[in-house]
Parts: sequence; structure tokens; C-alpha cells
Amino acid sequence: MTNERPVPQHRMSAGQRQHQLLEVALNVFSRRGFKGTTTKEIASAAGVAEAIIFQHFPSKEALYSAVLELHLETSDEQSWIQEVNDCMAHNDDEGVFRSFIRRILESYRRDPMIHRVILFAALEGHEQGLARMHQQFAPVFERFLEYIARRQREGALADCNPDAIMIGLGGIAQQYGLITQIFRAPAPNVSDEEMAQLFTRILLHGVQKTPFAKGDNNQKPAE
Repeated sequence: MTNERPVPQHRMSAGQRQHQLLEVALNVFSRRGFKGTTTKEIASAAGVAEAIIFQHFPSKEALYSAVLELHLETSDEQSWIQEVNDCMAHNDDEGVFRSFIRRILESYRRDPMIHRVILFAALEGHEQGLARMHQQFAPVFERFLEYIARRQREGALADCNPDAIMIGLGGIAQQYGLITQIFRAPAPNVSDEEMAQLFTRILLHGVQKTPFAKGDNNQKPAE
């Protein structure tokens, strides 16, 4: 008879356990929403007693808020903002719009589950989730609106509602992210940068070919 010693269980530190609970909670919230999720389900998925959750988070709301904080704040946020500011300082409209679109595409590819959580927040009317999203994105949105309005005054961009331009920019990227990362539909085999360039070109210049040859105002439209 073989004498085998039991393999000791690895005990997580408090920080490791908290991070594990946040990742498990993200997964469950992304599949069931805030209202459809219980702390008991999260504990079961994490392989711990429900009481362990409340040792780290005082309530389900606090856990949900911590999930949003962890996944909406990204380590490269400041470098991206600097990139956008540089483009704005040089009046690089294409660079500004491309950077905005690429940021959204990358966020869907990097962390599709947080986008599912946000969608659930909108569908459930969950004020905490919607307020946190507004807090995160409203200042950035306002910065882009100010830039668009300035470039309109300078005659570089079409004179229309700046909000419509921003909705067009965000909408095309959000829709692509939803289709490819949430609905899992087949996607073109191109990088986020290439797709951002294409979407930017479409938004700035349209999709219809110019019917006249460049520099020839008397040429008839192509048949």
C-alpha cells in the first residue's frame, strides 16, 4: 500500500483572492447582468463560500462597482489621451478620428465582457453602471466635441451638429465591435488599425467615387 501525502492547497493572498473574485464576477455579470446575478452564484463559480465575497466587498453593488473600476480604467489611458492631444494640436483631423475609432475597436477586442456588462446595465436601467460609464467617457466626449466645433469654425469640417459627427464616429466603431466581438459574426481579416483607417476614410470622404477626373471640371460623369 502506497503512503501518499495529500497535495497542499495553494492559499491565495488577500489581493489575489480579490482579483479572482473580480474576474469571476465580471464573467457572471456579463452573462446574467446585475439583476440576474447573485453573490451565491459568483461564490460558486469562484469555488469559495459566499461569506468570502463579503470579506472583500460589503455588498453585491460594491463588487459590481469594483468590476467596473477595474475594467473601465486601462493602464494606457494617459498615453492614448496624449496621442489624441498631439493630433488635435496639429489639426490632424484624420489622426484624431482614427485614434478615437481604433480605441473603441481595441476595447471590444481586449475586453468584450465589460461591454456585455455595460449593455446589460442599459437594458436593465441600472443607474450605477450607467453613471460609472458616463463618468468615464463624458470628459473625453466633450474634448472631442470642442475640437470638432473649433475645426468647423475654421472651415475644415462640415457645418453640422458636432454631436452628429461624434455619434457617427462612435457608432460605426461600436457597431463593428458588437458584430464581431459580441455577436461573433465573421470579421474581415484586418487589424484594428487598418479598420480604423478605413472607417475614418469613409466618414471623412464618403464611399461614392468622385464622378469627375481631378482638375477637369468639364469632364462628363462616368457612364
